[in-house]
Amino acid sequence: MQRNLRNYFLTGLAVILPAAATIFVLWKIFGFVDGFAGRLLTHFTPYKIPGLGIVVTAALILFVGMLATNVIGRRLLAFWERVMLQIPLVNSIYRTAKEIVETFGENRKQVFRQVVLVQFPRPGSWAVGFLVGEANGLIRDLVGRELVKVLVPHVPVPMSGFLLFIPREEVIFLNIPVEEGLRLVVSTGIIEPNSRGPEAQNAEKR
Repeated sequence: MQRNLRNYFLTGLAVILPAAATIFVLWKIFGFVDGFAGRLLTHFTPYKIPGLGIVVTAALILFVGMLATNVIGRRLLAFWERVMLQIPLVNSIYRTAKEIVETFGENRKQVFRQVVLVQFPRPGSWAVGFLVGEANGLIRDLVGRELVKVLVPHVPVPMSGFLLFIPREEVIFLNIPVEEGLRLVVSTGIIEPNSRGPEAQNAEKR
């Protein structure tokens, strides 16, 4: 009974914390923008418009998104990123936030082809990894056998990890979406794949 309560508590915490963090950050942003926009609006009208921060924030996000899709906008954003990465302390925060977004973005999902299991850091100990692709060229020629590239991510922040070159026959492929693999890593194993279960299949069959 006590074990079940502990598991329920940890699972609930893993579900609530990301949502609470997202709501808190958005609330702070909306509050800041609402206050700034409200003070700016007092120069033009004596009326205060509730919720103006939400509208302005949404418009700002759309504007930045539109700006990032054209050549001039991409150059401006690249310049802004270079400036941010040169400021001590700020560069660490900016890089971490950017990598977190990219981790769950479409680009990263396309890089991660499939969720796999590999023996790491020692034989008999299994770790969740993501298939990146086939090993070609120098490394394959030096080893003299077919290898695949697998990223074993750090837990619970999977922006970095260990890049392993492993013989294909030593990799177990899991029949689950990449998103579920990422959730498994981010939740430190608390949120496991759906009950339909991972249908593991050896790489030799692929």
